[in-house]
Amino acid sequence: MIFFDLDGTLLDHKRSEFIAVKAFYVEYKNYFQIEEKSFYKLWCQISDKYFNKYLKGELTFTQHRIERIKKLFNYSNIKLSDEDAMIAFKRYLINYENSWMPFDDVIPCLQQLSKYKLGIISNGDLVQQLLKLEGMGIKQYFTDVITAGEVGIAKPNIKIFNIACNRVNKHPQECYYIGDDLYTDIFPCNQVGLRGIWLNRKRESVSIDKIKVIYSLDGLKNILSHED
Repeated sequence: MIFFDLDGTLLDHKRSEFIAVKAFYVEYKNYFQIEEKSFYKLWCQISDKYFNKYLKGELTFTQHRIERIKKLFNYSNIKLSDEDAMIAFKRYLINYENSWMPFDDVIPCLQQLSKYKLGIISNGDLVQQLLKLEGMGIKQYFTDVITAGEVGIAKPNIKIFNIACNRVNKHPQECYYIGDDLYTDIFPCNQVGLRGIWLNRKRESVSIDKIKVIYSLDGLKNILSHED
């Protein structure tokens, strides 16, 4: 069994986010007295803050969307109602969804893994993550999708990996997990006993013993062939 992370591993989330934020800025720039680069940085800071609140169970998925837009406009001393904030967020969401694309190495990799059962373990909302897989044209490759939004536990909490293994009736040692975040994905999955593989797309200069590293999904087949 091979599990994958989704955002940053299969989906080029940062590309989609950048495109959508740029379009949002063009549409609403009269409300903000900052240039585009600073606006994008602010957007990411606020997005990370409120998404973490959602992962901790402090906000629902819808509430975190509303609150991050209200916080964004608060920087210009503009107070939005929940309804207006959601309207603005949906303007962003349209462009974000329309720009969903897998990394170039994703589909060739998945096509080579036909003999494996594949799944997803993701910190996200189940409905949205399924839409992402469908939008990228890769949903058919995956038999199981486990998300923090569904089970109420988010990575790096190791319990989500145990839940995933139990769901597919596999021992952790029988499963691989490929993710792009060393601390959220790889260290915790290894604690449970999954065979973690760090997809180091950014080619970070980090050397850690006993951590398997690939720099694109093109390298996955080589690791699997040596371990099977």
